[in-house]
Amino acid sequence: MLAASCSKDAAESRANPATTTIVGSTDTDNQPPGSGKCDDTDAAACLLPWPSDAYTRNDSTTQTLRRVDIPSDATPANVAGGHIDPKEWNRNDGFSPSSIGLTVVPGIDLVASKLPPQTDIARSLAADSNLVVVDTSDSQRVAAWAELDPGVEDPQQALLRIVPAVALPEGHRFAIALRGLKRADGTAIGRSAGFAKLMAHPTSTQRGWLQAVESAIPAPQLDLAWAFTIGSGDDLSGRLRHMWTETSTELGNGAPAFSIESADVAGPARIIRGSFEMPNYLQGDGGPGSVMNNDGDPMGIPTRNGTMSDAFICVMPAGASGDAPVPVVLYGHGLLGSRAEVLDIGVTGAAAGVGFCAVDFLGMSTADVPSVLSQFSDLAQFRATADRLQEGQLGVLLLGRLLASSKGFATDAAFRDDVGRSVIDPARLSLLGASQGGILGGVASSLTNDWNRVILAVGGLGYNLLLGRSVDFDEFLVPFVKNYPSALDRALALELIEQLWQRGENTGYAQHLTKDPYDTRSGPSTVLQLEAFGDHQVANVATEKLARTLGIGRRAPTLAAGRSTDVQPFFGIDPIQSLPSSGSGLVVWDFDTPAPPASDTPNRAGDDPHGKLGDVPQALAMVLAFIQPDGKITDVCGGEPCHTPG
Repeated sequence: MLAASCSKDAAESRANPATTTIVGSTDTDNQPPGSGKCDDTDAAACLLPWPSDAYTRNDSTTQTLRRVDIPSDATPANVAGGHIDPKEWNRNDGFSPSSIGLTVVPGIDLVASKLPPQTDIARSLAADSNLVVVDTSDSQRVAAWAELDPGVEDPQQALLRIVPAVALPEGHRFAIALRGLKRADGTAIGRSAGFAKLMAHPTSTQRGWLQAVESAIPAPQLDLAWAFTIGSGDDLSGRLRHMWTETSTELGNGAPAFSIESADVAGPARIIRGSFEMPNYLQGDGGPGSVMNNDGDPMGIPTRNGTMSDAFICVMPAGASGDAPVPVVLYGHGLLGSRAEVLDIGVTGAAAGVGFCAVDFLGMSTADVPSVLSQFSDLAQFRATADRLQEGQLGVLLLGRLLASSKGFATDAAFRDDVGRSVIDPARLSLLGASQGGILGGVASSLTNDWNRVILAVGGLGYNLLLGRSVDFDEFLVPFVKNYPSALDRALALELIEQLWQRGENTGYAQHLTKDPYDTRSGPSTVLQLEAFGDHQVANVATEKLARTLGIGRRAPTLAAGRSTDVQPFFGIDPIQSLPSSGSGLVVWDFDTPAPPASDTPNRAGDDPHGKLGDVPQALAMVLAFIQPDGKITDVCGGEPCHTPG
């Protein structure tokens, strides 16, 4: 790293590639805060291309040796003229693993430019690909696809999106490179004036990452290239890991204080309502709109601010006995929903001898809806969603502890049989996150030893990839467009908010869920992912991006021949060799919904299959088999693609 900060001539750089690919965007040490500048390789906007190490400064106190330094007047402004204050963003030491590359290429035609589309991701790894995403530390290529932002109608302002097919490893530096860019009539677009200047007079740092780029695309062929650093583990998950480490150390093998408000029998179920106390790491009372109590800490590590109450609902089999304690599933609710969603699946589970418990995902629950709507009118407020969501994840972790500890729910009569024995089997604790719960459910699961079996149903990662492809975003798009009328500003704004959202959703944690576990855990989790083909609400590409990031296989045969429009369906997700399988895996279910569009738009064709898996007995049987301590992914589809006629 020291070597990277020193000037080198081109010959030495070529001879010693390992010393020229360390993070850093300038050759100036000790850049002061507030010195961030525009990247002049794209004249369309100060923050283009995005992301770029041009918007960082040197900082020897971070793991990446970088600190994000976005100019305050460069962020999108709403109709009232208020720019998004970058203060919270500038605590980061890099960019999101789910970052999407953005750049304006006037008049570009993707077909004429031979850029790999979403339906042919593998083409991006070909030797002659006109799009390259490369890890500058080892020149390894990363699969990606190119698409145009459909919100930008003027072809002279065409916004090109480069979407990596996997979450990029934390702390690594990447470069995006393009060549052969053409208009529809076949004429070449060529280099921008800013990029021509960079190529004529690169700094020593730029020569470093250009060397990695040139391993795939010779310098004379480059039309545009830029580099950026992914945030470190401390940056992405450090706040919540601190909160959980401090809380779990204080608890030891115990559990937080709790109270039971009611325990009522309804058919096969005992419905238990109550609340527990948890540390409050938010300012004030921790209610909707609250932000973390971390002002003044450069990395944003919060300080405990007393306690707050978190409410729960558990649905247990009414006839459960201590002779045969039951498995319990922590349930993660859907988009801006609540713990009450556990009631339906809980009653079904109770009839099958399984308990379910849930809390609200604070920050993204029904109580937060007014705050979230307000934020899309003024995204300077968005920090509240990301901060309160991490407090909500702490609530999920503590609900799990209450179920796993002999000093938790097991001590209360509501969770005991008629002779006073606990009906909870702590060895069969798991998590099922559905929809939003499948986007958030990998977070708490990556931090605890209280459960290690995880079902992420119709979920994914990266809200910046999900929102434009989801019908659920329609209602938020109205205030968003009204207050940010520029499509280019909206695209940049969605990328900006992902840089904070990652702290509480799968993006910031997935790399440690099935492998490379955090030091708070004794081993990785086993994950069952479920996808509804053609999903209108959570795009299949986000589900499959999560699967690639987790490094898991897929049940095969996955889809019937001809159902997918991809050249190589499920690229990068290898078939599971045989079932039953004791490992992790992706299972795709087909309800005859048309294939999704290959663009940043929602699937609106046919019936939305998003919520249909809960009504399929075979899928429920598969989940029940998976949540056992020695659970496996079983073949419930008779060796054929899993299909329920629409």
